[in-house]
Amino acid sequence: MKNIARSFFALWYLLGWVVHLVVVVRGPQFYAPFGDTALIPAFGDFWTAVVMPNITLFAVLLMVFELAVGMLLIGKGRQVKAGLAASLLFNLFLVQLGLTVPASDPVSDFVSNRLPNLVFIALQIPLLFQRFDRSIPEIVLSKLRGRARKHNAEISGSN
Repeated sequence: MKNIARSFFALWYLLGWVVHLVVVVRGPQFYAPFGDTALIPAFGDFWTAVVMPNITLFAVLLMVFELAVGMLLIGKGRQVKAGLAASLLFNLFLVQLGLTVPASDPVSDFVSNRLPNLVFIALQIPLLFQRFDRSIPEIVLSKLRGRARKHNAEISGSN
């Protein structure tokens, strides 16, 4: 189960950077509302004054970050732990930033802008206490080799 969860999170990041690439190419203004949902007003101001005028640079940095986290998560040992730590910190940042959903009251804001990232965090925390002795590619190759051996044995046995 731990490797299924790890694979899900890795794919989330490995596909996420592609989504951000499309957003940057098609319409980087997509990112503008993030400043509106920040819990810390000064961060909203920073978003508007610094991030948005340089959104292409920040989006490229985000893409590199997501690609790196995804690659770390499919690795093994300390690589996975580093990827999880980066993912957890990023999601904590997103709890503060919000997910751009306008909300008329604090409960709606929490449910729409904060809760999804808190759930994402909660699902990742148990992985910090697991060992990852093999990378995802090693696990997949091992399973494929096992199936190939079984298939070859069946063929040999039927002759």
